[in-house]
Amino acid sequence: MDRRRLSLLLALVAGLVLFGTLGYRVLEGWTWLDCLYMSVMVLTTVGFGEVAPPSAAGKLFSIVLMTFGIGLMLYLLTLLAETVVRGLTDPLAVRRRKERKLIHLRGHTVVCGYGQVGEAVCVALRAARRDVVVIDHRPEHLEWAQGQGIHTLVGDATDEDVLRRAGAERAESLVTVINSDPSNLYVVLSARGLNPALRVIARASDESAAQKMRRAGADEVVNPYQLSGNRIAAMMLAPRLSRLLSGDVTSDHFIIREIGVPDALVGQTVEALGRETGALIVAIWRGGQPLRCRAGDELQAGDTVLVAGAAAEVDAVEAHRAAGGSADAGSASADSAGAGSAAGVQPT
Repeated sequence: MDRRRLSLLLALVAGLVLFGTLGYRVLEGWTWLDCLYMSVMVLTTVGFGEVAPPSAAGKLFSIVLMTFGIGLMLYLLTLLAETVVRGLTDPLAVRRRKERKLIHLRGHTVVCGYGQVGEAVCVALRAARRDVVVIDHRPEHLEWAQGQGIHTLVGDATDEDVLRRAGAERAESLVTVINSDPSNLYVVLSARGLNPALRVIARASDESAAQKMRRAGADEVVNPYQLSGNRIAAMMLAPRLSRLLSGDVTSDHFIIREIGVPDALVGQTVEALGRETGALIVAIWRGGQPLRCRAGDELQAGDTVLVAGAAAEVDAVEAHRAAGGSADAGSASADSAGAGSAAGVQPT
């Protein structure tokens, strides 16, 4: 909606009402409320009845006000309605309203490409209550995402300006799953330049492309074909473990979560944390490597722990983490990298 034009139209309507009010006040000497009432009644052609019988000058003024004022009033109201309708239906205005909402997002995830893989990523992130912004150059592919309450942005994700509009500079992570290795590589380069702290996960169709993306700054590179093959093999070799680690099985009796260690727990031993919460600390992820934890091991800053146990026990560890003031929401599905390697599944 053109706010400047709308403000001008409203000012003209108010000026017309003020002119009629002052005219009746000068010519008839009625109270200000009566003059305002008479002016609005004439301009809107409601015709409830006169406040008092007007003088000859008042009648002439009413004729002038009706002759010029009603026509101008109708014209202004028509323009006002046109401006409002255009603001609600114009694609450019609709896009601007959507992008204004993106300005307030912080710590969200940008997903580039909304095909089958991108849709699956968005469903999982929304289930984890993460804010998601999807970028795709095909508007028809984004209709379902819009219906699910996902923020969408039509554009080419390889364009840095589009990434800025999606809030990549304020995002926590970015996932690029476009069905093109060169496009994904370009997105990785652009995203890393915009936000060096951004966690970037990319899709690659072969190992050669994966190596290039890692050199370009991708934190993780996933080959969907290799990943699905590993998953099928794991289902053959250890079907129950595979289902548990993939998140296909949910139970309050036993769950696995990946939880970042807050500052408040740094220095605490694995045994003390397990004794206090009842949860089992399966492994510690430190320096990019999973470590088998022992009772006397102390938690360090930057560690991530793989926690197993009943839902209430794991939630108790989460509560410790929240109390420590960590800003990360850090709860992942059970297919974490450390546990995935135990089942023969490559980390993703």
